[in-house]
Amino acid sequence: MSRVLAFLAVVAGVADASSCGSFGMKSTVVDATTFGMTWVTTANSSHEVVKIVVTPTAARGVAAQTYVLTKCTDSADKNEIAAEYPGAAVISVPVNGLSAVDTVQIALLETLGVYTKLRAFPSPLLISSDVVRTWIQDPVNSVESYPGAGFGTDYAAHSAVTGVDVLMSSVYQYGPFGAINDYNASGVLDKMVLINELDESTPLGRAEWIKVVGLLTGKESNADSLYSTTKANYETAKKFAAAAVSQPKVWYNGFYTNIWSSPVSTEWYPAKSGQYTYQYLADAYTEYVLPSSEVFSSNGGLSWARGVALANKAEFWLSNSQSWASLSAAAAVVSADSTVDFKTLANVPSFQCENVWDNDLSAVLYSGSIYPRNDFFESAVMHPDQVLKEIIMIVHPELSSIGTHKYFRKVPRGTLSADNCPFDASEDTSDDSDASDSGSSSSSSTSSTSTAAKTSKSAATMTGLNLGLTVSVAILGSALIAIALGTLIVLKCRARLSRKAVHPDIIA
Repeated sequence: MSRVLAFLAVVAGVADASSCGSFGMKSTVVDATTFGMTWVTTANSSHEVVKIVVTPTAARGVAAQTYVLTKCTDSADKNEIAAEYPGAAVISVPVNGLSAVDTVQIALLETLGVYTKLRAFPSPLLISSDVVRTWIQDPVNSVESYPGAGFGTDYAAHSAVTGVDVLMSSVYQYGPFGAINDYNASGVLDKMVLINELDESTPLGRAEWIKVVGLLTGKESNADSLYSTTKANYETAKKFAAAAVSQPKVWYNGFYTNIWSSPVSTEWYPAKSGQYTYQYLADAYTEYVLPSSEVFSSNGGLSWARGVALANKAEFWLSNSQSWASLSAAAAVVSADSTVDFKTLANVPSFQCENVWDNDLSAVLYSGSIYPRNDFFESAVMHPDQVLKEIIMIVHPELSSIGTHKYFRKVPRGTLSADNCPFDASEDTSDDSDASDSGSSSSSSTSSTSTAAKTSKSAATMTGLNLGLTVSVAILGSALIAIALGTLIVLKCRARLSRKAVHPDIIA
């Protein structure tokens, strides 16, 4: 009898474990560095779970966060799991509803086709996707907008929204705009998941966060497949760039007023080593003009003069959402800061050569806002391959086109004169040593030979070679024809002479 009871107990245990369900895809982390996944079968309950540990960068001052995702929905099962992982948030997946705090999260949800799980978002006007924005604004779908500090992060308020199982957060909210203890006191920390793509140092690392969202929403297999495709396309584009004949110098930044600094400051904020934007430049086979030893201000920026000095070294300027209507308009901006003189931009090489591109091609200024929504900061998270292709097409015009532009727009010249493009010359032997922090518009520190010059020179050389080859072939062909005709005439003459000797009446 005891054996029968033991057998029934085992069967009951297996049935209980299987009732929780299993995950369709046990993915692993390939490129991301700020989260890890471990697949585990719990010791006490034999439940299959995935432990996700999110580790923000040290500068955030935020401890690592641990989440244990399970297919179990029964509270008793979840309590057993929680006992094995003290301090971790145990979350039943797939979730039925969630809230989001930034547009990158919107892009991850839309890519997986699960944006209809949204129950709350700060403001639909911030969203670039017409599909998602329209769906949120439809009152039938009961998606709530909510006020709050920072980007609208009143977690206690939106945690109470009907149907919200998980609150997707961001490092912005964990860092400058709040403390974990505050969230815990509000009773929401156990359902908050930190989506930390912003701390990733590579574009592929950012894109891989779709795997976390896939696990939360029951789309883990789709997420893994989408990421694999994106990675393959990215690597193909990277290899394409490596075939370029030149490595042009590039400047990538934006000039912003930092309203969170004390005192408020206006500085250049360039792409830096360790940031995903920096990796784009490396993978596009460019030479970035920002020295690795550069010293930044306490706010992480550079002075106006230093930014202009570095811009004078670059053939191409990739602007980070400056939204300049034209180069002449940018040079005509008047600043209240006496140390900032936009007129100096007129003589920067990238301005003179009309090589300034902004990632605001899809930006739209909506009613009631002074800042446009920009799809570069939304869907591009899942399309790093597209972004890389665009940068390659911009900085390597000598290569064949590999697509069209979705994110980057060439800023038109406007009325800016074009008398001093230093890259029009085929050779430039000027010194390329580091310029002083004077903001001078001199082009003495520009690269010795530009991509454009190399392209023109190569094209000219190839044209000359082709012309020479064509002439040579023509001459050789003419010579061969002449020889052939001469031979034919000689043979005909010989034949006629021979015939005439046999038949003297034949007239030559």
